[in-house]
Amino acid sequence: MMGKRALFGTLFFYEIKKILKNRFTIVLLIVMTVYSFMQGVFQAEQMGDYADRTRELKMAIDGREIDDSLLAELYDAADEYGVFWNEINCTYEALCDWVRKIVDYGRPIADYDADAIYQIRQDTIYEGMELCALTDGERQYWEEQEAKVSKPLVWHSFEEMYGLFDIVQATPLIMLFVITLLLSQIFAGEVKDKTDPLLRCTRGGWGVTYVAKISAAVVSIFLLTVLFGGISVATSLALWGNNGWDAMVQNLMPLTSTPMTMGGFFGRQVLVAFAACLFLTVATCFLSECLNNPVVVMGAVFGGFLLILAGARQIPMVIRPLSQFLYLLSPIDMASPNVLYEFRLVGFGGHYLTALQFAPILYLVISVVAVVVGYFIYLRRNKV
Repeated sequence: MMGKRALFGTLFFYEIKKILKNRFTIVLLIVMTVYSFMQGVFQAEQMGDYADRTRELKMAIDGREIDDSLLAELYDAADEYGVFWNEINCTYEALCDWVRKIVDYGRPIADYDADAIYQIRQDTIYEGMELCALTDGERQYWEEQEAKVSKPLVWHSFEEMYGLFDIVQATPLIMLFVITLLLSQIFAGEVKDKTDPLLRCTRGGWGVTYVAKISAAVVSIFLLTVLFGGISVATSLALWGNNGWDAMVQNLMPLTSTPMTMGGFFGRQVLVAFAACLFLTVATCFLSECLNNPVVVMGAVFGGFLLILAGARQIPMVIRPLSQFLYLLSPIDMASPNVLYEFRLVGFGGHYLTALQFAPILYLVISVVAVVVGYFIYLRRNKV
């Protein structure tokens, strides 16, 4: 038993070394490190000096309830349609955008008092539920969630969160390139280089080899994801700060009924991104095993990713099972703040999970199934 464990450890670290010490990986690692740092700097400075000069002004209304009193101040400071802003009236700029998201752009903002705005918000949420063709149980679930959202809503400045959300949303796409470039030949390379017969000499056999390869792939991509995301997020926090973590997501996405803070959403977003990277890792390894050609594997992974993304956005919601499944499978959509507007739920025995809650579970289940199926395919294909 100790011999097999030692063998697994040897193979595991050998595969890690193959992945991480490859010349291409080293170059990619340098590029990723520089890009991660630049990504954080870019997110922190995308608004230029204007953001720094106006930050304190915008914080002047932080923590106030969005009621008629605050709206009256906004209407006094803004033009008719809330379009023109400068360092004199910028205190209310983000709040004005929040109002325009609800009442619609191109309408005179002063025509609406607090009661009208909250009523339009509620009506728009109901319209969104109608478009999603929700069941009675799903409607009841969202009514219960909406009741947990305290009103009037409290305004908080949250510009600092934009950069963090963008970084995490971009992570699955960036890692898609990394994963396919590094792992497309993890199995296919054996066949391509005609080294696969050598594995028959191992004492543990094909099973230990397969588990070692998959484990090495998952650990390597996890470390690279932490490197990419960690440097980007740390740089953004260091340069821009973390104001807005305690703000409710309704400040950013006013038409959602999800009772969650922006910090809570960021945590869920990170979980989805890591689960998506696990899913992409296992999918690439599985296809590498089945297709035995690195170039074909890369094409299949990229093609599948784009087909899922297109299907999630183009298939009508009336075809609910397919459109919802593809939407859940799309890492770009699941890691986007727009997922907060997804009202379709996944129900089990009267209990419901939102897309944000269910997506990591779905990615994990598919990954486990693919690993198990791939294990038996690998053993059968390489049976002596």
